[in-house]
Amino acid sequence: MDTSDKPSNLREVGGRLFNTTTEVRIPPTRQLLPELRGKPFSGDVADGVEHRRLDAQHQAVTTMLGGLFPAGSGADEILSQSSEGYKPRVLDIGTGSGAWVIDVAIKYPNAEVVGLDLAPFNHLSTPPPNCRFETGDASSGLKQYGRFDIIHARSVLQGIKDYASLCTDIAEVLNPQGIFISVEGEIGLYDKDKVKYGPQKEGDPDFCWAQEVTMAYLEATRKRNPGFSDLKRVEEILKATTGDPWNAIAGTTFFLPCGPYESGNETERNAGRLMHQSALKVPKALQALLLASGYDAGYVNRLTEMALDEIESCRVVNFLK
Repeated sequence: MDTSDKPSNLREVGGRLFNTTTEVRIPPTRQLLPELRGKPFSGDVADGVEHRRLDAQHQAVTTMLGGLFPAGSGADEILSQSSEGYKPRVLDIGTGSGAWVIDVAIKYPNAEVVGLDLAPFNHLSTPPPNCRFETGDASSGLKQYGRFDIIHARSVLQGIKDYASLCTDIAEVLNPQGIFISVEGEIGLYDKDKVKYGPQKEGDPDFCWAQEVTMAYLEATRKRNPGFSDLKRVEEILKATTGDPWNAIAGTTFFLPCGPYESGNETERNAGRLMHQSALKVPKALQALLLASGYDAGYVNRLTEMALDEIESCRVVNFLK
């Protein structure tokens, strides 16, 4: 990997690039990677490998949703209206690989679509002319980016220390009759019967290594972000937004298969194939974060190896909610 011209807010650790903008200082502990000793570290992977993982995840979520937006959200109606001289504006917070922004820009050429992220956008291809990418921190306010008709945020809870404040900022830049769409996955896996895993220990009949990785990630994330929001509080936070700006709050829930399981229908199997590509990259992507959070290197290596073997074989059926 050639990182000689990498942006200043990216750091190479163990052959991967990480975003350094949201670093927290973690005391040196048992670590495999000497680059982390006594140095601030965020654990947020921001390289091409991670962006390809996010691309697969994006395609899996869109497959299950049946489109770029939840059904009945009203987003398509806003973006499809043709009003002379007016271009609907869309903001994607925590845009990651930019896949969602690019897909929206292609489908709605009359819209202006903006992707915002702490890490700079990786230009793997030339984006459409009606979209652009901004490098910045959504937690520092949004007014500098203008007003929007649709604001979208997917999988940002782990990186936002004050989600209530973000919701207030979103409401301030959302046009009248505008829509805010929040798409978040619950931290923790569900088994083949779509029942959430409870406490487990190795040797249990239904022990799941992928769930063990997920719980380690949750603990490590809470160490760097004590205000890590619980998915179940999103609706509560929205209802408590300063100024009561929302005309209505509605939600929907779906289960996303982590593999192409035979028990699913065609849509679920297609989404599962895509999610499987993403899931295979997760254990190694989390290694540096777990090590920096104090996990023993031997345990992290074994956890990674066992989880990868389990995910690759699809012998354990898992879902995200």
